[in-house]
Amino acid sequence: MKNFLYCLSVLFLLVGCSGSNQKPIEDSFSAFVQSNSKVVAFGSVNVKEILTKADYSKIPKFGGLIANQLTSFSGSINLDKPIYFAAEGPFDIEGMPAALFVFAESKNQDSVTKKMKSLGYEMIEDKENKFSFYQDKQMSISVKESLMIGVFKPSTKDFKSLLASTFKMSENETKEDRVRQMVQSKEDIVAGLNLESLYSTSNTDLEKLPKEKKELVKSMMKSSYILNTISFNAGEMVFKTQNFFSEELKKRIPLKQEAATNVLKNLGTGEPRLGLLFNLDFTKLNGLLKDLMLEEDVKAMTRDLTAEEIPINELFGQVLNGQLGAVVYEETMDEGGLTPQTNVYLGLGNQGKKGFDRLSIPGLSLIERDLFDSHVLFYSSKDLKPNEVPIKVTQGCENFGSKPISGFVHLNGIPVEDFDAEGAYKFIEKIDYIYFEYGVDGGMLKLQAIDQKTNILKQSVDQALAQLSEILINMVL
Repeated sequence: MKNFLYCLSVLFLLVGCSGSNQKPIEDSFSAFVQSNSKVVAFGSVNVKEILTKADYSKIPKFGGLIANQLTSFSGSINLDKPIYFAAEGPFDIEGMPAALFVFAESKNQDSVTKKMKSLGYEMIEDKENKFSFYQDKQMSISVKESLMIGVFKPSTKDFKSLLASTFKMSENETKEDRVRQMVQSKEDIVAGLNLESLYSTSNTDLEKLPKEKKELVKSMMKSSYILNTISFNAGEMVFKTQNFFSEELKKRIPLKQEAATNVLKNLGTGEPRLGLLFNLDFTKLNGLLKDLMLEEDVKAMTRDLTAEEIPINELFGQVLNGQLGAVVYEETMDEGGLTPQTNVYLGLGNQGKKGFDRLSIPGLSLIERDLFDSHVLFYSSKDLKPNEVPIKVTQGCENFGSKPISGFVHLNGIPVEDFDAEGAYKFIEKIDYIYFEYGVDGGMLKLQAIDQKTNILKQSVDQALAQLSEILINMVL
C-alpha cells in the first residue's frame, strides 16, 4: 500500500501539476479504454479547476508554493485539461488494481523529458516506438509527442512493451459509445465503472455458480456501466450516479418505481431532523436471490429478525412488503433540554398482523407501537404520531420519498458543541443539510452549506486552516 501511494503521488505530481495532440487526449484515452477489456474503472480529475475552486492562491504559505509548482509544470504539461485514469482488474484484497494508468496532455515530448531530468529522473528513448520513458520497479512514466502516460503495475518487469501496447491502443479509432460519452463528462471528478469488465476480471463466489447461472450473470453485466461524478459548487457538493444497465440487469433491480406515499403519510407529524426511506420490490428481490443462489446466505443474515424459521420468499413479500421509513425529531422536555424522538414505519405483507407476530426485531419492542393490517408504526412520543398534518422536511429535501431509497439530515442549528466535535467533524457547523436519493436509473447526494455563496471547497480549506491554527496554538500553550 505504501509503495502504491508513493508511486501514485509521483504520477500525479508530474501530470497533475499537468498541448496539443493531433488527436485530443480525451479521444486517446477513450480509445485506450475501449480497446482494453481489463479496464474496470476509469475517469478524470480536473486538478486545476479543483485548486481554483479551493482558492489555493490565498492559502497562507502553501498558496505561493502551489502557484510556483503550477507555473513550473505549465511549460511542459497542459493545465487546462483534466488528468485521466484507468484501473485494470482484478483488485486485490486491499482494493488495489492490477494496474493503474494515468493520461495527461503534454506541451511536447522534449519539454517533459527536460522536466523529468530536472527532477532527477533520466528518460530512456525507445527509437522503434518513438517514445521516451522512465521506470523503476513498480511504475513508469512516458511521453510520446503530446501524450503523457504513467503506469503503476508492480508485477511488470517489461514496462517498455507495456507502454508500447498502451500507446498503440490509444491510437486506435475512437468509437461513439457509452465509454466515450462518460469520458467526456465535464464535472470536477468523474469515475466510471464497467460492470462487464469487473465481473470478467473478478474472482468471487459468483464463479462457483452452475454454468447456466454464470451465463445469466454475464448477460446481466454485458454493456452495463455506472457513471459517478462529483461537482464542487458555490455552497454545495453534488455527487451523482447514473446507471446504464442492460435490460437483463435493469429488470432485476429490486426497487419500486412509484413514490412511497403510504410511508410518507404515516411517518408522523412535525419537523424531523433525520429521515430514511426504503421502497423495495420483494418480488424482484426473491427472483434475484434465487437466480444467484443466495437464499441460504440471506436466510442466515435474517435469523435474528424472526421468532421462527420462515422461508426467505415468505419473509420478503408475505410477512414484509418492502416498505420501511424512519424519522428522528428533537423534542423539548418539560425539565428543559432536547431529547431525540423516533418514529419507524414498517410495511406488512398479505399476512398482516399475523405475519408481524412472527417477527422478532431487536430494540423496537422497547417503544410503543400501533399495529394495522397494512403496517406497524413504532413511536417514542405520542405527540409526534401521524395525524392529518404530514411531516415537514427542510427546504431542499422536498423530494424525500419520491425515489425508492432516500434520506436527509438537517444539521443547521444542531448544538455541535454538545457532541465535543473535533477536527474534521467541526465542519458540521457549516452544513445546512445532506440529502440523498437513489433509484434504478441512479441517484444523487447533495451536501448543502449554510453559506451558499462561497464554494464548498473554499469553505473546507478555511475550516481545515482554522483547525490547524487551533492545534498549533494548543501545542504552544
